[in-house]
Amino acid sequence: MNYKTILASLLILSLSHLPAAASCPEGNPKSTDYIHRKPPNRCEGIKEQQLSGNSLNLISIATRNLTNFGNTLTVQIPRLSGGNNPQVLVQSLGDNYHYQMDDLLLSNKDSRFSFSWDTYVLRQAKIPANSLRAVAFYNLGSQPVYVPVILGQTSGKYEFVFYSEDRVRFTNFEILSQGEKSIYSDSRKNPKKGETIFTWDGRNAPAGRYELRYVANIDRRNQPSDRIERRIVFEHNPNWLK
Repeated sequence: MNYKTILASLLILSLSHLPAAASCPEGNPKSTDYIHRKPPNRCEGIKEQQLSGNSLNLISIATRNLTNFGNTLTVQIPRLSGGNNPQVLVQSLGDNYHYQMDDLLLSNKDSRFSFSWDTYVLRQAKIPANSLRAVAFYNLGSQPVYVPVILGQTSGKYEFVFYSEDRVRFTNFEILSQGEKSIYSDSRKNPKKGETIFTWDGRNAPAGRYELRYVANIDRRNQPSDRIERRIVFEHNPNWLK
């Protein structure tokens, strides 16, 4: 079988589509459409288009413990030294919908940014609470540094969630410490569409910067498979899982 190697940058494709400020239209706040909403300021709603079917997207690095939605929901993003406001994307991808929230007006308190919002759209659109995903990163120097989003309450572990509309096989998924030592590894050899989830309990791992490395093959009908190798830098602190 012929394989085409995709040389990917550290910036994951899913986040390259984060909208700039005021990029969403005004609209009826009682609708579930993707529009500008306030207070607090954000873009939120159901989008017509799904993610591109020709890529593998990272859609979540988060710790969460959600079983249902109350009237409000809060996300927290750890602050990094030298970092300005992080870019944040919250979404849920289903067979017939794409919920998205971004361009958030974050509150800055102590060691974390936070954002609380009315869950009207989530409840009206009947988005399953356990399907909500979130990802955030800071632009530091030449590469983005990802931080886990605390979605509601921590579960004591991180979820790394990938999404593709094509069948994907992960031949390697690995977390390395600063000394290039592998501290966690896994794989998903059976090809599947939709979400692929890896979990890591980092409560006993020291605080610091880690690297996520993975190799995946995207299988397409009547086309050569694409082999993807990527590296992602992320910050970890065991206190974020408590």
